Amino acid sequence: MATTALKRGTAQATPAQKRFNQLVTQTETLARKIETTRQVTDAHRSAYASSIAPLAKERDGYMRQMALWLGERLQRKGLTAKQKQIAAEILCGLAGPLAVRGDADMQTLHDAHSTDSLADTEKEAAADMQRMMEEMLGEPLGDGDTAFDSMEALLHAARQKMLAQEAQHQTAREQRAAAKKKKSAQLKKEELAAAQAKDADGALRTLYRQLASALHPDREQDPQEQIRKTALMKEANAAYERRDLLALLQLQLQADLADADHVATMAQEKLSALTALVKERVAVLNEELQMLQHQAMAEFGLPPYETFSESSLRHHLLTQRQDLQADIAMMQQDLQRVQDDTYLKRWLKQQHKLAQEDFDAMGFF
Repeated sequence: MATTALKRGTAQATPAQKRFNQLVTQTETLARKIETTRQVTDAHRSAYASSIAPLAKERDGYMRQMALWLGERLQRKGLTAKQKQIAAEILCGLAGPLAVRGDADMQTLHDAHSTDSLADTEKEAAADMQRMMEEMLGEPLGDGDTAFDSMEALLHAARQKMLAQEAQHQTAREQRAAAKKKKSAQLKKEELAAAQAKDADGALRTLYRQLASALHPDREQDPQEQIRKTALMKEANAAYERRDLLALLQLQLQADLADADHVATMAQEKLSALTALVKERVAVLNEELQMLQHQAMAEFGLPPYETFSESSLRHHLLTQRQDLQADIAMMQQDLQRVQDDTYLKRWLKQQHKLAQEDFDAMGFF
């Protein structure tokens, strides 16, 4: 392996070599974590689709039945004005989420029993969010009194504004840094960094050119070897594009352009340049790992305070399944019992009390 060849025994290693070894080990560890994250996410996606999605669909079906039944019941006599108000609020609470998920009939039903349409509600929420974002950013979003019709449009404008502000701040920082007289030590440090970056780019370019020359499929007559070289060249192009030193060195070994001793010698001769490249790769892999984990947590609704892991996903899946099963059992029971007006009126009172308690709790915290 290229990573093994790059390392040197601890007893022989200088502090710089030890640091380099640590970075190489980090790349191996991060690469394994990224692969594990992908495998865990794929496996969980399959488990989620087979166990949670059907239950969620069944739950949505009962929500729809209850919303339709309440809509029908509100057309008949026998309820007080207060009870009708509570029933309409429950109906809207059931129909709203279904409408957001694309059920046009539920949107019509919601808007027929709500003082505010779903479109108006979204505009109001977007307006509230706009005021908050403008206070945070210290300037208006859009042009003048622009009002955003959707949360998506608002968030896009906010992202663009934050990027513009960050660019301005970066320009200001650079101007201040340029105007400030630099000390000799700082200049030397920058010169060293620039030299290392140049050496790193040169090392990458040299490795890539050697591979491109040796692996060019058009120069190969043997069909099987041409296929092999085409695949290796594709890997080399991708590795060079992402500045992956270790992948290029591994391809050199695969293509028989170098042996382990040659790779190790190269590591000693260009230690500073290679350290800069591997450090850069560690940063890229760290960012990729975090992105994959955040995407998976968002996809499966894992709370942001949780730590991504196979066990946390499994525990969350179990909790989701139990909650959905409990919701379904309760809704099945309620759908049967509300057919009786005496139970319906008691149920409306209970639901109103629960909603009030939730509201009070939110206000308290």
